[in-house]
Amino acid sequence: MSGSKVYKWAFIDRVGIAVLNLGGNIVLARLLTEADFGLLAMIAIFVAVAADLSSCGLSDGIIHKVNPTREDYSTVFVANTVMGLIFGSAFFFGAPLMASFFHQPELLNITRVLGVCFFFQCMSFTQETYLRKQLKMKQMCFVRIGATVSSLGLGITLAVLGYGYWALVCTQLVLSVFFYVYYVAASRWFPGFRFNVRTFKEFFRYGAPLMLAYLGNIVSKNINTSVLGRFYTSALSGVYYQGAKLANVPFSVSESSLNMPFFVVASNEPDPDRRRGLILGMMPVIIGFNAILLFFMLVIAAPGIELLYGDKWLAAIPVFRILALCEFTVCIKLFSQTICKVYDRTSYVSRIAVVEILAQLGLLALFFDKGILCIAWTQAGGVMISTAVYLFFFARLTELSAVSMAGIFFSVIWLPAVACVFSAAALYTLSAVGDFHAVVHCAVAGLVYAGVLVGIGEVFRPTAYMQWRSRIIKKNCK
Repeated sequence: MSGSKVYKWAFIDRVGIAVLNLGGNIVLARLLTEADFGLLAMIAIFVAVAADLSSCGLSDGIIHKVNPTREDYSTVFVANTVMGLIFGSAFFFGAPLMASFFHQPELLNITRVLGVCFFFQCMSFTQETYLRKQLKMKQMCFVRIGATVSSLGLGITLAVLGYGYWALVCTQLVLSVFFYVYYVAASRWFPGFRFNVRTFKEFFRYGAPLMLAYLGNIVSKNINTSVLGRFYTSALSGVYYQGAKLANVPFSVSESSLNMPFFVVASNEPDPDRRRGLILGMMPVIIGFNAILLFFMLVIAAPGIELLYGDKWLAAIPVFRILALCEFTVCIKLFSQTICKVYDRTSYVSRIAVVEILAQLGLLALFFDKGILCIAWTQAGGVMISTAVYLFFFARLTELSAVSMAGIFFSVIWLPAVACVFSAAALYTLSAVGDFHAVVHCAVAGLVYAGVLVGIGEVFRPTAYMQWRSRIIKKNCK
């Protein structure tokens, strides 16, 4: 598959998944309570940490290797399956401890069911990696969309029938099972059951530092809902979860459609100069696209959440804004992390992961009793510290000066920032004039934001804007 088609199908995949998840989440949020979401949010960190540790970073080892063999895939599959069985059993037998720790008896059966989900999820790692390595993004797109539609359909049906939080649990169970089944069907390939110790050590040596980095990202994203559930209420944990999930959806599209395929493309490029050119060409694309998302999300937050989720979720608005800024920073961090992986500097990744975990835990220890907004800022603070360290190493690896890097950031951020100011002013004026429906506020915010973005871009023609403009026009002319 050509490079353009790789990004095309990756983008279709992420946009399709994002739209489906957003639509399904809106329906479920209106049918269920904050406490229903909070029950799953409390233990999300344990599920995510187990998934990260069970992968052992082996999938990244396969992606990084130029020509992995069938035995390589088989070794990874066996390792992941065994780890999935171990952690799945731990969830099943450790469920009483989880329920006791959070003082929520409902978590007993929830945790046991999620252990089953976890086992199937681990088994699908190798199938997904095989398709990614072969750049078969089209097949991956159909698999992910098909599994998502199936799981959300069941979840919404159960919610309508009054099953409460079990609608969310069953959604995750069906999703994990269907991912595995659909990946096997799409690839028409199944790894063997051979295990090579030397291969495992090779991939683990490369992937273990990345596993620690992913662990840092997992802790950053999930620990706050656990803290809120343990020391506050399940409802407040659910509010934070919804704000975080809504903030993550747009940026996950960027991450999976741009950064993740770029890792494969850059890793497959043997020429150092061309690889550096690819990296420096992608950097303003990553920052610019995410900046447009960030500033629009900041201005649309209040009317958007009111329109989509209803009045009972208004408390998530300030949390959403803080975490939108956090997610923007995460995208920059993950791109810098990708560059470290491309240059085989995974030791940098593991060290920075430790820095991020310690920073966030330290901030959380200081401010966990100061309320939900301070807790949200602890997440953003930890990410900002680690991203600053990543950018230092990014500059060293690509031989990019601090002045040049600052210039790239400013050149792509200023235009959406100006559009955000004009859009916010329009919303303020609209509120002063009268009490309009949230639909009107959303429409005005979107039109003003897009109008200013395009209008100023056409007048001043900044380099980043013209690059995006030329790409769009070129695609439409084909």
